[in-house]
Amino acid sequence: MDEKMVTKVNSRCYRFSNVDFEPESRSLFWQDSTVSTLTYEECRLLEMLCYHAGEVLSARILYASTSLPDSSFSQHQNSLCSLLAKSYRHGEKILPLEVVGDHGYRVALPQKTYQRQAEVIPNPSEPDPLDIHIDEPVQELKTQRNVVPIITGTLLSVLSAAAAIIYLM
Repeated sequence: MDEKMVTKVNSRCYRFSNVDFEPESRSLFWQDSTVSTLTYEECRLLEMLCYHAGEVLSARILYASTSLPDSSFSQHQNSLCSLLAKSYRHGEKILPLEVVGDHGYRVALPQKTYQRQAEVIPNPSEPDPLDIHIDEPVQELKTQRNVVPIITGTLLSVLSAAAAIIYLM
């Protein structure tokens, strides 16, 4: 068995026509196989907008829902502007993030929301050579438990004798 153990990682992903947004990795996966990394604030904003896709959310609602306690509203607005700038790729609007007048911001409905699979699942029917049998450690514990009272009793006897000798002196 020279096969490597591989863990499958599922992460949420919002698929639009030419870009996938994966919140866990804070990444935009473009159709040309390049990746753009979002800041923590940009990612939270886009995730909130994707969660409420199709709805218009005001800047105040986004600020109250996604901002960190130590950030200001102007920092929040800067993150929104930066996210809007990242919605363009080679001068073309790819990420369907839009400003709706004075009302707020909206992301169009994604084509698909799914679990992005990063790795292949190992075959569970094949036994793993590193499997641990539960019976073995339990038996070892039982033998160790028998030794502990003997040692404890011996130590208490020695300490009692030492205390008696010191008391009598």
